Amino acid sequence: MTDWRDQITLDDDGPIYDQIRRAILDQIRNGSWTPGYRLPSEADLCDHFGTARMTVSRALRSLTEDGLVIRKRRAGSFVAQPDAPAAMLEIVDMARAIPARGQRYGYRCIVNETVPADDDVARQMRLLHGARVQHVRCLHTADDAVVEYEERWINLALLPDAAKADFNQEGPGSWLLRKTPWTEAEHTVSAINASEGLATSLGVAAGTACLLLERRTFLGEDVVTLARLTHPGDRHVMSERFAP
Repeated sequence: MTDWRDQITLDDDGPIYDQIRRAILDQIRNGSWTPGYRLPSEADLCDHFGTARMTVSRALRSLTEDGLVIRKRRAGSFVAQPDAPAAMLEIVDMARAIPARGQRYGYRCIVNETVPADDDVARQMRLLHGARVQHVRCLHTADDAVVEYEERWINLALLPDAAKADFNQEGPGSWLLRKTPWTEAEHTVSAINASEGLATSLGVAAGTACLLLERRTFLGEDVVTLARLTHPGDRHVMSERFAP
């Protein structure tokens, strides 16, 4: 079994307490320290990093405030269980979800190209301006009605195979779920009115109310993919049942 001392090191970037926080956070994000895992004691961490107990305590306090660590008196510190609502808006494979609700699934790729990231995409994907990304635009249908317009950018530095993938046959979401490890996802949901171009793609009238789901998936600190998923308001429902 790997000793935790071989897993966590400082990166020499910024205050020591923040380096310790990031070192522990990396172990949580990459799945090495799973929910319920007991962290090394403060004394052991102090000894490992060669720093004062107050510095280690500050790092743990920061992780606790972020809801990533639970500190129990006399028992120690543990990786927290994710809040149940965090499961909301799980990553859905439309190729499976649509048939599962008794409808006929259809897919059409509109654009599949390798392009340099523009300023907005580079910022959101934490890339340098001009970094190579795979840009895909496609439609997902249920019983021939468009239920999702997908625009996606894939980080080719992490997934070079995406440049050769045949997205005419398979949607990028399905391909990514099969090919890509990821540690975290971020969703932003907003309501928009369809522009003329978007309305044409969706097969609705201009100005139709739509639901826009913007998603970034991460591998550690790196952004694997950025997706903008637009759904006509009357053709998509998001529902999740969860317990406390």
